[in-house]
Amino acid sequence: MYHPKLDEKETHLRYGTFMEFQEYLTEKQILFNQGRNYGQIVFLAGGAGSGKGFATSNFLEAKKFKIRDVDEWKKAFMELDRISKNKQYKDSKGRRLGDLDLRNPDHVGSLHMAVKKLKIKVKTLDLLLKDLNARHLPNILFDITLKEMDDISEVLPALRGVGYSSRDVHIVWVLANYHVAVQANMDRERVVPDDILLQTHEGAVNTMYDIIRRKGVYGIDGAIHVILNNRENTVYWERPDGTETNVIKDFTYLTLKKEGQRFFDEDEVNQQVFDWIKDNVPKSGKTAHLWGGMGRGTDDEDIVTGTSAKDIDWEGDMETTRGSWSIGRR
Repeated sequence: MYHPKLDEKETHLRYGTFMEFQEYLTEKQILFNQGRNYGQIVFLAGGAGSGKGFATSNFLEAKKFKIRDVDEWKKAFMELDRISKNKQYKDSKGRRLGDLDLRNPDHVGSLHMAVKKLKIKVKTLDLLLKDLNARHLPNILFDITLKEMDDISEVLPALRGVGYSSRDVHIVWVLANYHVAVQANMDRERVVPDDILLQTHEGAVNTMYDIIRRKGVYGIDGAIHVILNNRENTVYWERPDGTETNVIKDFTYLTLKKEGQRFFDEDEVNQQVFDWIKDNVPKSGKTAHLWGGMGRGTDDEDIVTGTSAKDIDWEGDMETTRGSWSIGRR
């Protein structure tokens, strides 16, 4: 499988023989129901700045899915406002959406509320599911924060109504270090307000914690995975001279549940995912329970994470909305 833009050595390194390439794809991507081309729903969860776009492009079979991303709608409405001669789209302060600056967190917050008011989520879902062939339902990936269970529960009835099976509905949580997400947010094209950023990470971990603790969600019987999406957890193929290519060799994830099966009961798996949670999520009042936070001065222990409230530095070890690089867990 020669690639015309690569030299012969690079071509062999990246693709090898056709069979090797096929094996690489099978082993290094998360497949849903053996990689089916139809009928799969994936809820891709994670706080702002956690790298869901990177995970989608590199760890999942993105080309097989229609991707439903609220952020793309926001950009579309900004562009519509710029080119429209008749209809103008404005935020609550009377500013045209096309004039908003995505590097300004206040503008980003206003854009979010303006698009939410238009009820685009409901309207676009209706259009997406209209006149579908039940035998060839498209694969759809919902890019969400999952800061509330409503992100899933509000759309499940419509999905079931057109024929999607609960066994074909999956959840993938992209978990990244909160401090890194704070920096990524400041560096990217669209800067989310600090308080919203924190809320998305707090909400995502609390929702996923409940799902794991309860061992599932009603109406979802597909696979549930957690991807640890920090840079040190992604390994790239190297050239013979030791320099990295941009081809991913391996990445770190856990499977908590397979399609049509119960949650894994292995203590090692459960402990690993909770270790990841404690090492990466923001430490705040809304996540204190993850460290056994039943209250200050108690000896209560969280029965799931196995840590005690007395181990928390309640005065000096809590996060701010921008994160803390000198305290907390890294």
